[in-house]
Amino acid sequence: MDTKHRFPATFWAANTVELFERGAYYAIASFVVIYLNETLGMSPTFATFLNGTLLWGIIYFMPILSGTLADRYGFKRSLSLSFVLLVLGYLIMGTVQKIWSGPDFTVPVVAAILCIGIGGSFVKPCISGTVQKTSGAHTVLGFGIFYMTINIGSMLGRIVSYNVRVEYGIPAIFTWVATAFAVAGLLVTLFVYKEPQYQGDAPTQISAKPKTLGAALKGMFVVLGDLKFVFFLIVIGLFWIIYVQIYNLVPLFLRFVDPDAAVELYTLINPVMIVAFQLLITKLSKHWTALASIMVGIGVTVVGMLLNIIPWLMGLDPAARVPVLGLALPVAGLFMLGSLGAMALGEMFTSPRVYQYIGGIAPKGQEGLYLGYANLPLAIGTIVGAPAGGYLFERLVQDPSGAGEPVRAVLMWSLVALMGVLSMGGIWIYDRLVRRGGDTA
Repeated sequence: MDTKHRFPATFWAANTVELFERGAYYAIASFVVIYLNETLGMSPTFATFLNGTLLWGIIYFMPILSGTLADRYGFKRSLSLSFVLLVLGYLIMGTVQKIWSGPDFTVPVVAAILCIGIGGSFVKPCISGTVQKTSGAHTVLGFGIFYMTINIGSMLGRIVSYNVRVEYGIPAIFTWVATAFAVAGLLVTLFVYKEPQYQGDAPTQISAKPKTLGAALKGMFVVLGDLKFVFFLIVIGLFWIIYVQIYNLVPLFLRFVDPDAAVELYTLINPVMIVAFQLLITKLSKHWTALASIMVGIGVTVVGMLLNIIPWLMGLDPAARVPVLGLALPVAGLFMLGSLGAMALGEMFTSPRVYQYIGGIAPKGQEGLYLGYANLPLAIGTIVGAPAGGYLFERLVQDPSGAGEPVRAVLMWSLVALMGVLSMGGIWIYDRLVRRGGDTA
């Protein structure tokens, strides 16, 4: 790898845009369901539906089409529109109590989520497309920098968000922090970012995006008509059902145990671990098959999720405070840190290798088309998993607690972990029985 390679200015502008967009999103990600539930009075199930099924569903499903539109109308124009929508969405979300009489805030919240979701769905295909075009023969290094930028933006957004939230309250992280990051991204797009040109002789990378909307829809029928591949997407989606609880069930549970829980600092462990250990994990697993890495990643995630049942099995008071690095954390919060750390490890083993595995099972000549659906399992996981997490919290924790009965946290976390076990079983069935060839990737 040539670490001395000089990337063009547009490459760095694109990564700067990505940093600001991720900073905006992760400034609010850990507190969306808390804001909807605690501040706006929505039920946990409905709050997680809006955050997961609607918002994440749009962000991770729409790039199948928005990437095609970006190719057609240009990345700069598409990014400019996306950041206008993001600014508008974050402003609406943070000011709903001022612009809407209430007490039902569904209409402005849905409008804000549509703006954020549609705007966000254009950013990733535009930025990843720019990185692909401007990296030339150094795509591995280019996407390594891109991946690092995402996590730096994630850390920056959470840290700024925490300081603003503690001082000014939850709505401020939408109206001030997320909006400011989005405005910065818009300014870089308008005045620094240039429409990318391919570096080198010719584009040698596989393009995952067809050039017209009609072709995109046709490709969708081709891929989703492959029932074996759809089965694989579904069983990988079961793994992502666990992962999306970081921003749905986990915040609700932490605030139940500790009403003042700094959820963004708990979830900060995810990007910190990825920045610190991704290269080590990649080196450790580089000789493993894609299947082996995926299975280990899911297994680690399942074990991490089950850490949350230990306080109840040991008869500990989950809200009792224990000193950790000068902080007084609840017992359940301490185990949650271990759980979130394990989920980060699981993501590092699993997520990159899913792309490799899909590339290996795709029909020859259609690798790009199939890889365009690599994020669909995450869409499936969040569309189903987010409201499922909210429902489990409502029925097994909130309702029993409100009735003066013991909470059923062991059952709740065990059901979430079961999704990973089913995912591992489904992947094994696919690889050994459906694919009938084993993993050679």
